[in-house]
Formats: sequence, structure tokens, C-alpha cells
Amino acid sequence: MVENRKIIEMNIADTIMERPYGFRVNKRHFYLYPITLGKTYLLSRLIESLDMKADIIKANPYMEALRLCQEKKEIVCRLLSYHTLNKKEELFNDRIVNGRCQFLRKNLSNEEMAQLLVMVLTKDNTDEFIKYFGIDRERKELAKVSMIKNKKGNSITFGGKSIFGSLILPACEKLNMTPQQIVWEISFSFLQMLMADAITSVYLTDEEKKEARISNDRTFVNADDPKNMEKIKAMRWD
Repeated sequence: MVENRKIIEMNIADTIMERPYGFRVNKRHFYLYPITLGKTYLLSRLIESLDMKADIIKANPYMEALRLCQEKKEIVCRLLSYHTLNKKEELFNDRIVNGRCQFLRKNLSNEEMAQLLVMVLTKDNTDEFIKYFGIDRERKELAKVSMIKNKKGNSITFGGKSIFGSLILPACEKLNMTPQQIVWEISFSFLQMLMADAITSVYLTDEEKKEARISNDRTFVNADDPKNMEKIKAMRWD
């Protein structure tokens, strides 16, 4: 458990720093850069065309990656090539992408390629971070509070149905950046964590707080653990 916490905290630090992973092929040095929102969309069709077996990726990612490198080497090389480029201008330059793809295909063994593929396929730890910080539980509480407030008021919300309104526009406003900067210059994991953990304050009357069953001390306790029964009983609800 302690070791797992240390690993998560190191991964969080890497996300904050947007640290790339460096590797050498012959005498050339490359980096696997953190993926941005724009690159996520750019690579979505390539990843779909790999036809990965999700159950095997979860149980034994290296075995599935090795199979893909053997059966769909050209697609894997192109995918890795995009991950080694960090500027929008390079990502949309076919000459640069094709040259990088040919070099990796010629100089990497299937085993080496599979190791890199595992890294890019399992790099997004956002869901793990959200659970680690308890943001998932706060989201449920916020949804419950919003439902109570909307039930008693006249507030109606429109929009936020696409990634434009739910992520890009709010990020632009919070970070004072242009849409293109949000899409291409910030790692997607970093962006998701910024928005997921944004501070939100909602005023509740005493009656609404009781209805929502929100604790005054804002302490989260695992109710499934019998050891926490005394803590649950001791929590203040009024």
C-alpha cells in the first residue's frame, strides 16, 4: 500500500512537470512527450485501427503490445512517431512523420517497440489520480447538491454538451490562454486534473445541508470498511 502511494505520487509529480520519457535508438535520442488534447484526437483513428484487445492490455500489456508490433508494425511505428513529436507544426508535417516512422521501423526490434508501445498506451493516470485525491467522491456530492439546489430554485443550465463548452472554453477562461494553446501546449492529463480539481463553492442552507447529508468537517471515510464505523457515527451532520 505504501509503495503504491509512492508510485502514484511520483506519477503525479511527472504529470505536474509534464516530464517526457527519453530513449535512444542507435546514436539518436528521442522523447515520448506527454499527450495533449489535440494529439489525443489526432491519434484516435490510429489507435482504433490497432484493434487492441482491452482485456489483454489490462492483464498483460506487454504481451498484447508485442502482438501488435508483429501484426501491425507500420501502424505502431506511426503511432510512436507522433508521440516523439511535440509541436503542432511537426505533427502535421508528413515528411517529418514519415521519416521518423521509417527510422523507428528500421532500427527497433519488435521487443523494443513493444516496450515503448506499452508506455504510450498506459501513460494516462488521470482516473487513478482522481480516485487518489477523492475527487470522484466530491463529484458525487456536488451532483447531489446541484440536484437539491435546482429542485428548489429557478436556475436552468444550458450548454456544456461537447468538449468545446465543457473543457476547452472553461480552461481558456481559467488559464487566460487561447483555444490553440489549450489544445496543443498542455498535456491532456494535466489539463484534466486542473479542471477536475477546480475549487467550487455552493451555498447551502441548514435544511439543504441536512437533505444532502453533507458533513461539516468534509471528511471522507470508506463506509465499506468495518474499522470506520466509529468514525461514521462520530461525524457531525448538523
